[in-house]
This record gives sequence, C-alpha cells and structure tokens, in this order.
Amino acid sequence: MGLKEIIKLSEIAINNKDFIKAINLLEKALAMHPNNFELNFKLGLIHNVLGKLNESINYYKKSVEINPNFSPAYCNLGIIYEKLNNEDLAIKNYLVAIEIDFENSNAHYNLANTYFKIEDFNNAEKHYILSIDTNSKNIYAYNNLLQLYDRTNDNVNLNKIVEKAKKVFGKNKVIIFFEGISEYKKNNYKRVIELYKNLELDPNDKVKNIVKSNILAKCYDHIGKYNEAFKFFEISNNITNDTYKDKFKKENYSKLIKSRLNFFSNINSKISKKNIKLDNNTDPIFLIGFPRSGTTLLDTILRTHESIEVLEEKPLIQNMINEINIYIKDDFSNLSKINDETIKRIRLSYFENRKKIISLDKKKIYIDKFPLNIIFIAEIDRIFPNAKYILSLRNPYDAVLSCFMQSFEPNDAMSNFYNLNDTSNFYNIVMSLWTKYLEILDLDMHAIKYEEIVSDFESSVSSVINFLNLKWNDNLKEFNKTANKRSMINTPSYNQVNKPLYTNSIERWKNYKNQFDEHICNLERWITKFEY
Repeated sequence: MGLKEIIKLSEIAINNKDFIKAINLLEKALAMHPNNFELNFKLGLIHNVLGKLNESINYYKKSVEINPNFSPAYCNLGIIYEKLNNEDLAIKNYLVAIEIDFENSNAHYNLANTYFKIEDFNNAEKHYILSIDTNSKNIYAYNNLLQLYDRTNDNVNLNKIVEKAKKVFGKNKVIIFFEGISEYKKNNYKRVIELYKNLELDPNDKVKNIVKSNILAKCYDHIGKYNEAFKFFEISNNITNDTYKDKFKKENYSKLIKSRLNFFSNINSKISKKNIKLDNNTDPIFLIGFPRSGTTLLDTILRTHESIEVLEEKPLIQNMINEINIYIKDDFSNLSKINDETIKRIRLSYFENRKKIISLDKKKIYIDKFPLNIIFIAEIDRIFPNAKYILSLRNPYDAVLSCFMQSFEPNDAMSNFYNLNDTSNFYNIVMSLWTKYLEILDLDMHAIKYEEIVSDFESSVSSVINFLNLKWNDNLKEFNKTANKRSMINTPSYNQVNKPLYTNSIERWKNYKNQFDEHICNLERWITKFEY
C-alpha cells in the first residue's frame, strides 16, 4: 500500500470519526516515512481532537522541524498552547505562522483571541482587522471584533464595522444582533425592537439569545411598555437558568451567607479588636454593597481622582477566604483563634496577589471593589483590623429589580437573580448579615446612597473623599470621561458608566409595582432601616 493510499484511507477514517484506525494507518506510514511533515501534521491534528495535547505538540513540532515554512502547524501549536493557558507560547507560534504566511487569516484571528483574553485590546483589534482583511468572509473575526468594540464602549467603531459587515454579509443574523446593540447604545429603542422582534438566532448560541432578550426587555422598558419588558426579562433569565442550572446553584452561595448569619446572630456584644501593627502595609479600603446598588458608578467616580486606584472585582478576598478556611475549617468560632503569625502570612499573601494585578504607587490609595465581599466582613476585619469600608446603598426595590433585569455572568451568587422572589430573599439575608456585622464589629465605615450621588453629586461624593482623607478634585465631576478612557469595564454596567448621571433609574421599581406585591414583606424593613 502506497503513501497516498494510506493518507486517503486515514482521511476516510477521520471523516468517520474512527480516530484509532486513522492513527494506526498514519503511524504505519510514518514508520516508513519518518521525515514526512504531512504525516506528523495529521497525527498532531488527531491527537488534538482526542485531547492528547502533549502528543499533539510533539507531532506538530516534528512537522515544523521537517518543514519550517509550514504556517498551519505553527498556528495549530498556538491553539494548543492557548488551551494550556500558555499565552506567551501561543502568541509566539501565531506570530511565526503570520511571518511565514501573512495571509493566514486563521492565525490572525486566533492571535487576536489570545490578545483579547489577556486584555491587550489594541493588538486584538489589529489582528481581528487583519483577519478580516485577509479573508473578508471571516464572520468569526467580525463577531469578535464587534464584541470587543461593544465591551470597550468604542461605539464609533462598533457602528462602523456593523455597516461594513452588512455590505459583506447582507441580512446575516449575527450582524443584525450587533446592529441591535449599536442601535441600543444610540438610544434608538424602537429600531432595536424592529430588528430583534423577529430575529431567530441559533438556539445553541445561548449567550446571544440571553443578550438579545435582555436588550429587547430594556428597550420596552425605555418606551414604557413595562409588561412586555418584564416578559422579556423573564425569557432572558429563564434561558440563563436553563443553560447553567446544572453548573451553578443558588443554594451554594446562600449557604455561605446563612452559615455566617446563624453563627454571628448568637453573638450579642462587640467583638474586641487587636489593633497591633502586623506589618508595614496599609490596610485596604473596601467598596461593598448589594449588586446593582451603584458600586460601579462610585468606582468610576473615585478612580477619576488622581490619588485613587480601584481594583475592579478581582478575587483577592475570595482567595483570602479560601486560605482562612484552611485554619478555621468552616467553624467561625476558630476565627478569633488565628494567631498573629498566621494573620501576617494571610496579609502578605493578599498584598502579594494585589501586586500581581496592579503596580503600586505610594502616592495613591487602593480600593478593593467587589460588592459581595459584604458577606465576608468578619474575616476581613480579623485580617485587616484597620480597614475602611465604603457601603453603597440604593432603594431596596430598585436594587432588587435591577438585579433581576441585569444579564450577569452566571455563577452561584448570580443564580439568585432569575426571579424577584429569589432576589428579594437574597437581599434580605445579605443585609441581615451586614446589619449583624455592624452590631458586633467596630467598623470604620461610610455609607453613600446612589440616589444622593445623582441628586446632589458634589456633596455626596465629597463626603466619601473626606472619609478617605483626600482633597476634592474637580475632575470628579467629569467621571464619565474617565469611563470613556477605560479599556474594558468588567461589570454588567459597562455600557452605562460612561454616560452622564441620569434619574430614570430612581424609583424605576414603581413601573413594576404589581410584580412586587408578594415580595413587600422582605423589603419593607429595609426601606425603613435605610431611610427610604
């Protein structure tokens, strides 16, 4: 049997997904032709499909040793290194593939994806455009480039590429989807409804279907058709729930909160605090609150100040909680028993992890913004006794409604927001725990209401600036310009914070009052507590 016949039979086996047979055929041929780069390349392909990545790498490397000018092999090596989360080697191999063959559209596309992943958006944009230039029909490159412009709020280029793509693809569903996003950002709500109401996306593309329904709901909300809006919010949330219900469980996060609430509810006096200087690090400042209570707005305002840097939703405290649990083993009575040496190690770990995220400047203060860190205050206070806390508050009804209306990235915590009942219950236990913390812990805390920022910006923001022992800076009034300069905002509010302050989100819940009737008992106590 000749080499060509063996390769042909192997291709038939691959098409029939009989990979074992294909491997046997190709290895038999390789034994006879060890320096055939095509055989090595095909074996690399098959082992990649089978998930045997190291074997695949070896075959691809052998292939390029034999034929160092074979661009696809380098491109495929990049793909495997990407799977192994080795972005440096992925980029290196993609660049070699492009150097050999600048017209390799797939190499440009995959390289752009890697740059996007590591948040190098300039290079990601560059190579998505090059992928399109070298293959004008590359719908995947258009899709990801449009996604990049959406998430970085580059609305000018978003609209520009939508118009370009419409000329290439006509009435393509993916392009219509992004046209809807572009029109939504221009406040053309009726136009979005026109585009989306009959748009049937691939049912397997859950993310786009979730986003489409959520944007459609928001458009109906903006034009005052609240029943239609609520219907599409429910559709969006139901798709999310059905898609991720086996992966994420709302009970898991609620359990974290209830276990703390049950323990600390039995403590009726202040917990004493040791203010010993454990190291030379300044204890952090934490921006906390219930989700959708204005933390992202406040984040954007505060980072406008030249002396403030905000770390946006990084898992520094979650990593710390995991470390603490090694010592307390889910028994909160052990929290007070952690000795000073252990606390020093945990603090050092936090500060070292923070340095990996951001370069520190001694002239600045650093705010760790992660709203639901509000449930870990007992642990934070134990490790950082001199920490400061900024609590962002919002009318409980508006906060709950906004969580229900928002398309969050799915996880255990966000799984509590798929209906108003669960969201209200979640608000109730989070704020019950926070209230208990205030009773038993001596916290250096400043509360600020979202509504006060909107109605009396300078006075309310000045109060936070004073709390941080800083001087007022008039640049704070132009916070939306700061948002425009940010490369990507990693919260659900990414397309809102670059806008001037607006009042239509205050008391929005009254448009959906009939939906809240059965949930009033959960929220009325907080209306009184927070003086709304």
